[in-house]
Amino acid sequence: MFSNETKIGLLVIISLALMIWGYKFIKGKNILTSSTILYAQYDEVDQLATSTPVTIQGFQVGIVNQISFENVNGKQMVQVELDIEKGVNIPKNAVANIVSTSIMGGKAVSIEFDRPCSGADCAGSGDMIKGVYKNILSSMVTTDQLGGYMNEVQQNVGPIVDSLKAQFSGSEGGQQSMQDVQAIIANLKSATTSMDLLMRKSAGKIDGLLANLESITNTINSSQTDIKGIISNANSFSSKMNALELDKTLAKANKAIDSTPVLMDKLQNTLGEADKAAQELSSLMQKMNNGEGTLGKLMNEDELYTNLEETLKNMDLLLEDLRLHPERYRRILSKKKIPYEAPN
Repeated sequence: MFSNETKIGLLVIISLALMIWGYKFIKGKNILTSSTILYAQYDEVDQLATSTPVTIQGFQVGIVNQISFENVNGKQMVQVELDIEKGVNIPKNAVANIVSTSIMGGKAVSIEFDRPCSGADCAGSGDMIKGVYKNILSSMVTTDQLGGYMNEVQQNVGPIVDSLKAQFSGSEGGQQSMQDVQAIIANLKSATTSMDLLMRKSAGKIDGLLANLESITNTINSSQTDIKGIISNANSFSSKMNALELDKTLAKANKAIDSTPVLMDKLQNTLGEADKAAQELSSLMQKMNNGEGTLGKLMNEDELYTNLEETLKNMDLLLEDLRLHPERYRRILSKKKIPYEAPN
């Protein structure tokens, strides 16, 4: 079996590993699976943050792992490290576009390429692909889409204008109405021109407002990890508090407190008996000092001690004579009277 120190060490190692895995998982990276690392360089990234999603045709295939500065031919570039899921093949001529996902300033890295790749045509881990930064308008609407919208408007509005022109051109009232329509259109044109001038003058303020909104959203996005960490710590703390079983611990403490008077009574009884025994021992010692009793006389009267010592000495001589001259004592069992001989 493992010792307590080994168990504690293993528990600490497992806890650290789970914390690291959880932190990486919250940021969108699973350290238990392998991935492909690609790099792209940009003149600017417009507050692109780590853990920003990397997509292909709107489907997330990875995250932004790291952002750093690199000196490229004497020019400072921003290098972005892209962590792509294993099994996603990206051609070497692919383009990594930094795009805005919403007017609130959300960012993403959209990888675009003409056709799929296979084998050596695919970018491997550590390869560099082209990076392009797109502003909000180019991210939301491409040039082809804008041209399509304008063609759609022209096709739908043109027949209506031609119909109105044919209807109003046949009579004087129609001609007057046509002139009125032309006046209205002229007024609309003037109004749109004024509106265009106003928009041009306010473009800087609008850009500033959008930049502020984008900064706020980026700040919120960058704080998500901290917020999740706080929530995770709170959940962990509450779990540990539940695991401690405070109710049972408090119940045991209350039981111990309730049993304290009984223990104090037992302790007082024990101390009383010990005090009584000490008093009896003190009385016994006092009697011995006063010469009362056998032990007292033995300790205080020299004559008793002398007589006892003399008796023991005579006993010793008797036993010694019995050992050396046993025939002298056999006369006790004999019917003859043998005269006593004094020992030497």
